[in-house]
Amino acid sequence: MNQLSIRTTRKSRRGALLLEVLLSIALFSGTAAFTLGAANSVFDALDRAKREQEAIDIARSKMAELQTGMINIRDLRSDWSGDIGSYKADADFDSLESSLRWTIEVQTSPTEFIGLSLVELTVSELEEQFPDQGRRAVISFTLRQLLPLSQEDIEEYQVDEILEGLPEEPSP
Repeated sequence: MNQLSIRTTRKSRRGALLLEVLLSIALFSGTAAFTLGAANSVFDALDRAKREQEAIDIARSKMAELQTGMINIRDLRSDWSGDIGSYKADADFDSLESSLRWTIEVQTSPTEFIGLSLVELTVSELEEQFPDQGRRAVISFTLRQLLPLSQEDIEEYQVDEILEGLPEEPSP
């Protein structure tokens, strides 16, 4: 073999080696980017599940407090202080997130069951609490339950315009 063909062979081997190194770096970079994206999605899902569970826990706690008579509907309709059971939101827990990032809305409706009203308790996360997290979805959970309420807790039933003028149902 002559000198020219040996040099050409060595250069093509070096070129092939350089191409293999560049391909392996590109493959590694692509795999790393995919893995980081998947990990980020998992952490977002875990955060959302944690926030959803917190909303469910608050709604169930408040509904249980209503049911046992520890609080009444007027307490929930006024400004909620963030208290949950014996936990007080204004306690000195600087490292914990405040419960004031949640709002509670209560609606009552009459039902056909004597002495029971439908109570709808909606716990929602405040949007302005997280201005720096652009695509974070706001969590909301509604719990509906039949409860016996005192007369002053029941919202006045509004007659629908469509039903005005119709004959009354005969009483049994």
